[in-house]
Amino acid sequence: RLLGGQYVFDTQESNLSGNISLLASPAIQVNEQWSLLPTLSSSWRGTKSVQELVGGGTLFQQTQDHAFNLKGVFSPNQSWRYKLGGGYRIQLLKETTDEQWGKGLYDFQKPSANLETEWIYSKEVSVRGGYDFYWIDFRNFTSLESQQKDLGRENATADTLDTTNHGVYLSANFPFPFLNERKGKAEFSYFYTFRNFADQKIVLVSGDLSGDLRRDAHQTVALGGSFPLALTEDVGLVTDIKGNFAQLKSDQNNYDAKKTQFNATYYSYRDFSVSSGFNFLFGKNPIVLTPGFSYLRRNYTDRPVQDSNGNYGSGSVHTNEYYANLSLTYPIHRNFKLHALTNFGWSRSNMKYEKTYRYNYTTFTYLFGILYDY
Repeated sequence: RLLGGQYVFDTQESNLSGNISLLASPAIQVNEQWSLLPTLSSSWRGTKSVQELVGGGTLFQQTQDHAFNLKGVFSPNQSWRYKLGGGYRIQLLKETTDEQWGKGLYDFQKPSANLETEWIYSKEVSVRGGYDFYWIDFRNFTSLESQQKDLGRENATADTLDTTNHGVYLSANFPFPFLNERKGKAEFSYFYTFRNFADQKIVLVSGDLSGDLRRDAHQTVALGGSFPLALTEDVGLVTDIKGNFAQLKSDQNNYDAKKTQFNATYYSYRDFSVSSGFNFLFGKNPIVLTPGFSYLRRNYTDRPVQDSNGNYGSGSVHTNEYYANLSLTYPIHRNFKLHALTNFGWSRSNMKYEKTYRYNYTTFTYLFGILYDY
C-alpha cells in the first residue's frame, strides 16, 4: 500500500505526506500435517495520530511499525489444528518532527509467544482458544520527574513502563440465516490480559511509593456480524457491524504534587464502542465503495475532571470519540488497485487539562494511492 495526501490536526495543516505499508506471508506446506506461516509486516505513517500507550492520549507526528512472526501449524485431521508461534515487533514513534528515528521516548519492542488450538466444525464454523505471552520494553524511556515536578510519582523509576503480559482468549465464527437464503457471518471473542509492571511502584496517599508493583487486568468482549445483500445483478452490499466492551482495572493511583491531591485507581476505565461499514460492490471485478462510522465512549472510574488550569472539579472524566470515513477501491489490473480514502475524527471530553494527555482534538485526512495484492 502506497498512499499520499494531506492531513489536518486541529488547526494545523500538513504538507504532502502519506502512509506506506507492506504485508507478506509466504506460507510453507511441509507435509499433509505440518505447515509454517512466516509473516512480515512493515509500515510508515507520516500522518499525525493520537495513541494510548501510557494511560492517556499522546500525540505522535510519525510512526514506524515493523514485525516478524513465525507460526507452526499441526493438523492431525480435518477438525483440529494446533498452533505454536512467536515473534518480534518494534514500534518507533516521533513526538516532534526533528526527533531522530530510534531516539523516541516511547519507542518500544515486543517479543511474544503464542499457543492456540482451533476446532473446525465446517468451513463456516470454528472455535479458537489460546494463550499469549509478550514483553513490552520501552527502550528509551526515563523519568522526567526530576525536571517536571508536576508529573505523577508513578513515573519515578527507570523502567516504569515496561510490562510482562499474560493473555487468554476465546473466539468463535458461525453463520446465521439472512435474507433471500443468504447467510450472514457472526464472530464472538473474549480476551483477558493480566499485566505486570516491571518497575512501577504503587503510589500511596501520602505521595510516597510503596514496595508493591502495579498490576492491571484488561478484559474485552466483542461481537460482530456481516450481512450480505444483492441489490441488483451487478451491485452487492456487505454490511459489517461490530460492538465492543472493554474494562481495565488497575491498582495504580496518582498523586498530583502540584495540587497536593491523591487520585485513587487513576487508570481504571470502562469503554464501549460500535462501528459499522457498508461495502458497496459494483461489477464482477468489483469497484468497492465503503462509507463507515465508529463511536467510542470511555468512562474513567475515578479520574477526577480538571479545568484548563488543572483545578479539580466534581465528577470523573469521560471521553467521546467519533470517526467517519469513506474509501473507494478501483481495480486497474488483476493485482493493482487505485485506492482513495478520507476520514474525519473528533474527540470530546469533559477533561480540559491537557498538559499530560490529549483528550480533545479533531483530525481530517485524505489519501490517494496504489494497492498491490499478489
